[in-house]
Amino acid sequence: MKLVLGRKIREAREKQKLTREMICEDESKITVRQLVRIESGESIPTLTKLIFIANKLNLSLNHFIDESHIKLPKEYIILKNKIIKQTIYKDPTRAEKINLLFDQIYEKFYDYIGESEQVVIDVLRATTDILVFENIQFESGLLKEYLQQSLIKQELVEIDFLLIYLYLLYTSGKNTFYKMTNLTNEVLKKIISNSNYSNDSNAYLAIRVHIFALHFLSELKDYETYKQLLDISKTISEENQEFQKKPILQMMEAKYLLFHLRDIEKAKEMYGVAAKTAMLLGDGIAHDQILLEMEKDLNIFETNQ
Repeated sequence: MKLVLGRKIREAREKQKLTREMICEDESKITVRQLVRIESGESIPTLTKLIFIANKLNLSLNHFIDESHIKLPKEYIILKNKIIKQTIYKDPTRAEKINLLFDQIYEKFYDYIGESEQVVIDVLRATTDILVFENIQFESGLLKEYLQQSLIKQELVEIDFLLIYLYLLYTSGKNTFYKMTNLTNEVLKKIISNSNYSNDSNAYLAIRVHIFALHFLSELKDYETYKQLLDISKTISEENQEFQKKPILQMMEAKYLLFHLRDIEKAKEMYGVAAKTAMLLGDGIAHDQILLEMEKDLNIFETNQ
């Protein structure tokens, strides 16, 4: 299927004497490199990209493929969402569970899903490798090829949130100077400007990205933006009933109380609320992590007094 589709696109383009650069234009919809892979049969384009290519070639979608052939299997979507929603905490049992989910996707679906879904899986794999094994191998290549496309979009979708999360995760191990680059500022601005996710399927991913961004803003001591983003995340959590990350949001509020407002008693109270919420949600690991974070933060606060 991939080879046949790629050949049809290449032949139609060459027949009209169009270069790949002419098709891709400013590369906001598809890059030249992505088109090369599609034409060579290495990847399947998403329906959105295929429609874009068909329009550029003045051909109908049916000229290339039956749309039903590229719909995603329900089992694949379930497996992917389990990976996205799984919180690891570097716990070996959870890491093994996620690895088994990846194995099922690679065995049954990876070769047959579209390019954007393959990128989703690649990004999730790179993210997991960093979180579990602190292993940095190919995430920089993914970010170099796809992140800029996300940053010029009007509205962020699933792959964009995953790429931004990977970027923040990749950058988190760098020094403060690295975090203050123009790209990081651009990423943070994009997060703020795309924060209206009432009843949105990407609410969970938005909150997860916001939490990581809050860590950055704390290190940069930009507490005005910190509070703005924290309030947005709390609103998204309530409106979408996305409560899995509620304990972490409460912990981030405790950090704001401690390090910006310097109200140690209210901060301690909020850390306690966060830990209790984690237990109510049945997440004992999060409960313990929050208490450890409180102890660490209080030591830092007292040292800097």
